[in-house]
Amino acid sequence: MVSYNRFVELIPSALIPLIFYLHTRKGKVTGISFIDSTRLPICSNFRATRNKVFEGLANWGKSSIGWFFGFKLHLIPHSALRFVT
Repeated sequence: MVSYNRFVELIPSALIPLIFYLHTRKGKVTGISFIDSTRLPICSNFRATRNKVFEGLANWGKSSIGWFFGFKLHLIPHSALRFVT
């Protein structure tokens, strides 16, 4: 297991491979689809102004839990459990 500092250093380099992986798992639209979104906070709200890891990429968002600083992930799975987007 890596330390927290090393984990924070590796996050930006893991984002692009994660996007490519999800793209390879993408399927075709077959009819009825469901959409779900989840928040991906990158730091606490108090530290948002000092964030340097995702500077210029992350932004403020709101979910049912409340405000957060980070990203919002939207997934559309269909009946075959493959992701459309």
